[in-house]
Amino acid sequence: MIEIIILSIIQGITEFIPVSSSLHLVIFSEMFYKTSLNNLNLLVFTSMHLGSLIAVILFIFYDSKLEIIKVPFKRLIELMFFGTLPSVLVGFYFYDFVSENLTINNLIIFSTFFFGVLLFFADRFAQNTKNIKHLKFIDLLFIGVFQCFSLIPGASRSATTIISSRFLGIDRKNSIIISTLLSFPVITGAFVLTIYKSDIQQFNYIPLAQQVIPSIFFSFISSYIALKIFFKYSSINGFKSFAIYRVLLALFLLFK
Repeated sequence: MIEIIILSIIQGITEFIPVSSSLHLVIFSEMFYKTSLNNLNLLVFTSMHLGSLIAVILFIFYDSKLEIIKVPFKRLIELMFFGTLPSVLVGFYFYDFVSENLTINNLIIFSTFFFGVLLFFADRFAQNTKNIKHLKFIDLLFIGVFQCFSLIPGASRSATTIISSRFLGIDRKNSIIISTLLSFPVITGAFVLTIYKSDIQQFNYIPLAQQVIPSIFFSFISSYIALKIFFKYSSINGFKSFAIYRVLLALFLLFK
């Protein structure tokens, strides 16, 4: 039970900041519990994301409402559709590859380092000339295609959407909002796909209920608090600290 709670909190804290939640779950599982993340019950792992999904809904309709209502509803739908479609199509075919590579290896170390460097330069040299209302179709598609890189273990969905947004000159606050908005269909899709690929008939629901409920609760609480802090901090200070953290983490994993 303690392991489930800790993993749920780690997943919640890292889900929306550009550091890769799956990587941190892998690190904790392998280094502290000496086990692979693949051994964690799939329904429990999915429940953690359900908690984050609830946090997203609350953040969108409460914390970032004033910013979102400035954007035409049609533009929000276009953003969520074209920003998500490429990764959904690619993710459906690479689902098994991603799920089978949830372990510390050279690929995950390299992607942690590379996207950390990319995040630093994207944020450092961005022009801050756009917000969501200014996005054109090609911009939406660029963000959507770039989000496909998040399927690489260690890349981070949040990092890829923020990097692509900053490359387009979108300011920091709107980059975070875009990343958060796009997380809704992605997390929902991943949740549905995981359930679809699971053999539900084999689940023992009584012990699972004792793990699923804490997973959802602690993931929700940690996700929401982390997202609020991240939004306030990075809107002003940028993403430099997260980029440096990724680089240092990659070096640690390489030489540990």
